[in-house]
Amino acid sequence: MARSLPSGVRPYRRWAPAVSVLAVAGALMTACSGPPPARAPEVLPRVEAPYDRAVRKALDEVPGSRLVSVDLTDVSAPRPVWKTDVATADGTVHEVRLDAVRAQLINTSVPAGQSAAAKAGTAALVGSAPLLPEEAVEKVKVPDYGKVNGVRLEKGPDGRTVWSVTITTIERGHTHTYKIDAADGEVVDSSTAAPSASAASGVSGAAFRVSV
Repeated sequence: MARSLPSGVRPYRRWAPAVSVLAVAGALMTACSGPPPARAPEVLPRVEAPYDRAVRKALDEVPGSRLVSVDLTDVSAPRPVWKTDVATADGTVHEVRLDAVRAQLINTSVPAGQSAAAKAGTAALVGSAPLLPEEAVEKVKVPDYGKVNGVRLEKGPDGRTVWSVTITTIERGHTHTYKIDAADGEVVDSSTAAPSASAASGVSGAAFRVSV
């Protein structure tokens, strides 16, 4: 048989939910009244045209070509430049330079001194890379990772063809370079350039390598 409380006395537990609700509401109001979270710093702020836009423009400029490399140059200039090398079916390399602000064409040229052997090597290199460069970038892309500043097709130490993808991250002075197998998309190697005392002057920090 339950005990009855004296007249005029109310159980304490009836007020507990109300107290909890008020406490939660007060905490929420305090959190909402604080300053908004700071925005992440802009990476390479002058680079408004991303690498893939420059690549598409270069491939359109040289019909029937495939990407060999794209690199960001003149980074500190008012208008940085995307230097893009594309190769036609016979392995002839064409250099296409576009500004990295609007991806407008600066000039196109065919570098001198391309021997028949060099062209054959370039054609073989491109032919051994079924993986598209943008697919390689997707293999190492993470939220807020920064901006791509270089993609290059090359032979790795073990002889396999790889896409070398370099990314400038939000952390000042950090760059990450990944090697992605150009046949099956496996990330086979990565290295990071750590910030150093000389990073502020534009000198890269020491790099350490991590095999994946």
